[in-house]
Amino acid sequence: MGVMLVMSTALAVSNTSFAAKQKASVLSMEISGCTNSMTCNADFLVGDEVTFDGVLTTADGEPIRGAEINIVKLIPKPELVVIASGVTGIEGDFALSWTAEFTEIEKAPQDVTQKIFQENVAIFAQFEGDDQYMASRSAKNTAVIHADLIDTFVNSDKNLYTQGQSAIVFMAFVDRNDEFIDPDTLRVLLNDQEVEAEKKKTGSYTLTIESLPKEHTQLFVIPKKDGYNIENGYLTIIVDGLK
Repeated sequence: MGVMLVMSTALAVSNTSFAAKQKASVLSMEISGCTNSMTCNADFLVGDEVTFDGVLTTADGEPIRGAEINIVKLIPKPELVVIASGVTGIEGDFALSWTAEFTEIEKAPQDVTQKIFQENVAIFAQFEGDDQYMASRSAKNTAVIHADLIDTFVNSDKNLYTQGQSAIVFMAFVDRNDEFIDPDTLRVLLNDQEVEAEKKKTGSYTLTIESLPKEHTQLFVIPKKDGYNIENGYLTIIVDGLK
């Protein structure tokens, strides 16, 4: 017991001595998109570019160069997620960026009717400290990450067909900026049978039905893209003479 006590005391003295050699550090950071000077309260869409600008100094205002800075996202789980990292420059400054996205979770089998809405987070910068300077972190900045929206358009080259005719179906996917965008996956069901659509260009696909049967043809389009609410598409191809 005596030996253990002496070793423990020696370690405590050593740690105290080490801490005494370290200087205090001060870390500040600003995030793009803030609407409130106190809490930030930013709103981001998935895919937005978010910038982080800040500076690391001593308590006396001297810049700390070459220090590693982590940008950390705190989610309600709770869990800390590092979303960007970098090193301070000659003036102790840093400028980092991150493409807004939802935190990855273990996913159950996909439910195509489920919608993604938003993720509430707090974001701060963190310096872990080193042999010269103590650890520090910036104030927390609140933000909400929203899912973007993609509209699905499905139509055919005619309004009315006869049995045996061919039909061309057009599918398009457009985001809220009116830009064509590709889904990550695309399932197309033709009368409950899965078929493959042909990509023509970004966000634009076609399906050619060589010979229409003697029945109204049902088409069901199921696109999916991470971080987006994307609508399914439906189309009924009407064959003349059928009720």
